This record gives sequence, C-alpha cells and structure tokens, in this order.
Amino acid sequence: MMEISQKISSTGIIMPHNWDEGGRIIEIALYTNTEEVYAVEHNRLTQELMNLMHNRVEVKGKIMERQDGSKSIAVQSYMVLEKIIDEEMKTN
Repeated sequence: MMEISQKISSTGIIMPHNWDEGGRIIEIALYTNTEEVYAVEHNRLTQELMNLMHNRVEVKGKIMERQDGSKSIAVQSYMVLEKIIDEEMKTN
C-alpha cells in the first residue's frame, strides 16, 4: 500500500464492505456523502467502528491507496455524529 494523503477528516456512514463464506462481516468501509468509499484498515478501533454499523461518523486518519486502486483509511479517531435507528428495532 502506498500513502496518498496526509491525515484527513471525513464524514460518512459505516457500512459492511466484505464478507466471509459464512456471511459474517470481515471488512467495513466509510461511505462518504461525496461518493468516496474508504475501506477501514484493521486496527484497535475496528471493532468499535463495527459496532457503529449504519451510523454517521466523522473519522480522522490516513488515506492509503491499495494495489487495486481502491482507497482505505487507517482510522486514528472518530466521533459519532448521528445514530440511525432502524424502524424494525424500534418495534421490538
């Protein structure tokens, strides 16, 4: 991987990005409102971010370009901006 940018701050929604054969989420990504998709690099914050699936967050970190041309972010800090509650969850 090659670093393509300095430390950045970006806002978006944490979403599943890759699954294993059993259907379990093994990679998440930040989908931004500018149509950028940053796969989240595995580090100490990954599990916390996985628990924030479908929530709007602001993350700070370093952007890297992968060999396939996609981008990833090594998250150094984050802040939850908005908790999105699924209607189905409200009724249960």
